[in-house]
Amino acid sequence: MEKYCPIVTETVDTKLIKANALFVLIILSASLLLQIPSLIFIVAVDFSIRVFFGVKNSPVCRIISRSLKIMNIKQYKVNAGPKKLAAKFGLAFSFIIIFFQLMDFPNVAIIITMVFIVLTALEVFFSYCLVCTIYPYLNKIGIK
Repeated sequence: MEKYCPIVTETVDTKLIKANALFVLIILSASLLLQIPSLIFIVAVDFSIRVFFGVKNSPVCRIISRSLKIMNIKQYKVNAGPKKLAAKFGLAFSFIIIFFQLMDFPNVAIIITMVFIVLTALEVFFSYCLVCTIYPYLNKIGIK
């Protein structure tokens, strides 16, 4: 991530982001396995708060942050630019899934949810963020 600095001056704790990705992964997986498609609304609300009001205002991120402090897990700060864009993509995925659910295209919603799960699992298990990888190229064309 350091090679992208100083695109933005903000930093974010990568361990907080990874823990939040685990939360998203659990909710998305539960949505499919338990056949409760409305669980995606939880993910959409959290992404909406993070994108429009900041990570510090997300109840999920607050709980995770406090938990990390209680467990005395040291922060690891990285450039926030790529992670903010990834949150916007997560919000877009959430809205697209909800749209296809509301339009009564459950199979399309399931396929998009599965793609979202794979991308989230890459972050959780391998610390690989696809959007963060393509961020410099998107940034060059004005997508931030």
